[in-house]
Amino acid sequence: MQTGRGLDDPAPRAPAAAPPGGRSVTIGGTRIPVVLPKRGDPRLKLSAVIMTLQVLGQTLLDFKLSIAQIVVTIAFCAVVEVVVTLCRESMLVWPASAILTGNSVSFILRASGTRHGDWWTLNGIQYFLLAATLSLLSKYLIRPGDRHLFNPSNVGLVWCLLVIGPSHLFPQYLWWGPNRLGVAASYAVILGGGAWILRPIRMAGMAAAFAGTFALLVGALAVAGRDFVAIWHEGPVRGLSYWYDIALSPEVLVFVFFMISDPQTAPKSRTGRLVYGAGTAAIAAGLLSFQSTEFAIKLSILSSLTVVCALVPFIEARTRPTPADAGDGERRAGQAPARPWRQAVAGLRRPAVAAALIIAVAAPVDTAALAGNDQVVLIEKGLAGKNAQ
Repeated sequence: MQTGRGLDDPAPRAPAAAPPGGRSVTIGGTRIPVVLPKRGDPRLKLSAVIMTLQVLGQTLLDFKLSIAQIVVTIAFCAVVEVVVTLCRESMLVWPASAILTGNSVSFILRASGTRHGDWWTLNGIQYFLLAATLSLLSKYLIRPGDRHLFNPSNVGLVWCLLVIGPSHLFPQYLWWGPNRLGVAASYAVILGGGAWILRPIRMAGMAAAFAGTFALLVGALAVAGRDFVAIWHEGPVRGLSYWYDIALSPEVLVFVFFMISDPQTAPKSRTGRLVYGAGTAAIAAGLLSFQSTEFAIKLSILSSLTVVCALVPFIEARTRPTPADAGDGERRAGQAPARPWRQAVAGLRRPAVAAALIIAVAAPVDTAALAGNDQVVLIEKGLAGKNAQ
């Protein structure tokens, strides 16, 4: 997330040079420019929304997450980005993007054995830091063009959950608990925050395309008799509850409003963004259609974004930005229109592109394989794994 360009990653900055009157610090005789966030930076809005939800999670919603896990994950990401930016650009830049990455990882990831109220436990902190590291690496290294391809926190979360597995890790539940005040407050924050953030960055249409497509497809699955088991529900979740607990889950709303809405990884044109939103919803519904556990359903939703992000160059090749689409500051003045299809094909020999293809294929394949994993079913039924989950 970055001012002007999007919600996650900046364009390459000019060589370090403090503007007249600009802030700077002197270290070892070297003057280093300091870049602080601006009031209009959309990343500050998103940080405020997520932190508000974190507070609700700690106070009213019984999130199985500690304050220490949140703080350490965010601090780790922030320090890494400050150091990387200082080494690459000789500037001290407020790590807004990294703070959001750490916040997203800690908001969604859970370590088995962590109980609500264990405010300062570092149980499973190595998994949080691993997810954060994978997230940052995907942003710095997998850059087929002039921007990163994948939503960073999405990649780190998907691969930690898939590789480490439900015995040690699980995503935040789709259902946020019995406290009606807390749930109502969380919906108010999510919906209000979504309206506050999406309109200025022109992603409301994308969110609507996802929400409408996803609700329709999940409704069809509910009518067809699909169900799933979850540790917070006795017996299978089916019928109207199946539709409501998936399509209208606060977790899904957070996903569509605050994760897939990153303009830096989404297509630039309005039409492309509609395709992007609807396509993500269709892939998510397709992956979860044969899943019988909440763990696998949540991973299906997260993996869908991994797949569609890899397809963004091809979506952009078919949906060129119009002059009206360039009004959000995401295109450089005077820059010739890119040719993403040709760039993607020509770049197949590049390591970054090869890594992107491996991730884009392996994530949904491994997620689909969870349908036959009896251990996940036993964990969701409370018959295996750590009871704290």
